[in-house]
Amino acid sequence: MSSNASITIFWDSRAEVRSSPPPLGSLYIDAAGMGDGTHVAMMFGHNMPLHEQVAIADRVLAGVQRWRDGIAESADRQRTAEVELAEARAELARLKGETDEEAGE
Repeated sequence: MSSNASITIFWDSRAEVRSSPPPLGSLYIDAAGMGDGTHVAMMFGHNMPLHEQVAIADRVLAGVQRWRDGIAESADRQRTAEVELAEARAELARLKGETDEEAGE
């Protein structure tokens, strides 16, 4: 059984994920928090062997881990840039202060 669908849902800070074990082996992703009504439900067909379910879950997990790592890397770069900018501003203020003191002497 195969189905083709494409859906775009924007993440909310209340996003949640639920799952259930076999025999259903389902994964529910609710980007806006449970109860919102907009969610994605992924389920295995009832005849899919468990070893195939594990292989699929491993691929999904690896993809989500890469996605998460990319976000974390971007956040680290942004934090580093913000820290460097603050340090540069502090150094400019210090140098300006020294220049003002020398001019006042």
